[in-house]
Amino acid sequence: MTATTAKDPQRLRLLEIDTEVEEVKAAFEAAVTEVTGRPEIDGSAKKRLAEVGRRLAALKPQLEAADLSYEQKATLYSALVDVNTAMSAPPDDLDRFEAVLIGIERIRHVIRDALDEFVGGASADRRRLLEELQSSLPGLKQTDVAELLGVDPRTVRRWAAHSAEPDHRLQLVVRLVAVLRHAWTPRGALAWFRRERRDLGGRRPLDLLDDPATERDLLSAARSSRNQYAT
Repeated sequence: MTATTAKDPQRLRLLEIDTEVEEVKAAFEAAVTEVTGRPEIDGSAKKRLAEVGRRLAALKPQLEAADLSYEQKATLYSALVDVNTAMSAPPDDLDRFEAVLIGIERIRHVIRDALDEFVGGASADRRRLLEELQSSLPGLKQTDVAELLGVDPRTVRRWAAHSAEPDHRLQLVVRLVAVLRHAWTPRGALAWFRRERRDLGGRRPLDLLDDPATERDLLSAARSSRNQYAT
């Protein structure tokens, strides 16, 4: 992560939300452990659930203002609906506890995905993004990096020496690699770009990087690949 990326207001907002979601999850898990372990205080379950609901409700404006994709927002809203439904379940329905935890975890995953894919927003710089890409793909040849960026190796070397506004393809490749690196080795991530994918209509990600209209499909495919193979 570059210094510019770390200080970007959008990323700081996501980090704050992520911390709050983690705290809500930890508080709820502690409450469930106490409630289920001590039936005599079961009357406090409703109060504890209500507190979690209030904290999540307080997060909603921040979540709505976060820089999330359409797909991420859809997942987020679905998770919030599931949590609210579980909160309203009868007190003797013990499955509601698991449903709330699953919903909170889904919210957490959306925020973590957004953090992984964040590449600096308006403050992004071509040289810094290239450094970030190369640090995420250690051991790859410069010709491989050039292939991903659709330029020749000499252009990569020139970009590494001078700051400038990044083009769409560089930003997209960095976002995709940020997702893939959690499940693939550098060589595996490179192979992902070169391989035809059914969820992309039999096309290779490498062939779609210059088309802004395919960005959402590419990110969805990367997340799917990461979730399928990550341990």
